[in-house]
Amino acid sequence: MSDIFREVDEAMQQDKWLAIWKEYGSTIITAILILILSTAGLTAYRSWDSSRDAAETQKLLAAIESENPQGALTEAVKDTRKDHAAIGKMVAASLLVDEGKSAEAGEIYKDIATTKSAPKNLRNLSRILYAQQAMEQEGETDIDILKPLLADDKSPWIWHARLLAASHAAHQKNDYAEALKYLKDFKDAKTIPTSLKQRGEALAHIYGLKLAAQKTQTEAQ
Repeated sequence: MSDIFREVDEAMQQDKWLAIWKEYGSTIITAILILILSTAGLTAYRSWDSSRDAAETQKLLAAIESENPQGALTEAVKDTRKDHAAIGKMVAASLLVDEGKSAEAGEIYKDIATTKSAPKNLRNLSRILYAQQAMEQEGETDIDILKPLLADDKSPWIWHARLLAASHAAHQKNDYAEALKYLKDFKDAKTIPTSLKQRGEALAHIYGLKLAAQKTQTEAQ
């Protein structure tokens, strides 16, 4: 049973989007920066000062391509616009993950997630990435950072947040009843991606078995 439990958790950690981010994070951000430049004339960017926007984007790109991208990005985000600062920090965190420095990357994700001036989509993604990085570390993990996502039924990240919260409840609190509460809607959800739905249902099945065994053991004592 423990093997199945571990396999499901490993599958959850290999969520397609998050896996892509881990492997291609800096490349994705570079593409986003280029996209911002190419779409600067569209409605969402009409109020931007295009010349300054281009200069700041180029500054981040130069930092990414420098010999010491981590240090260069740290300096670059000190004096740049809020959106560019958040993007620069995301790249810096991604580079730290590549170097095996998950704890340091997690702190950057946490900083982005709690910075109100950062774009909402990047804040929410950072909440997920921070919680994931934190849960990979030893010891108790505070995942209160996921609460805004768990409370927002319209958030595209709610299902990822529920999976992480369920895993946290089961692994670190040994509370399978709480874990199942986070997973109860997966079975009947219509809009959830298939891969997430399958992981949610698999975890619910395993946690249900764990809860039943827990109750049986308690009654036998």
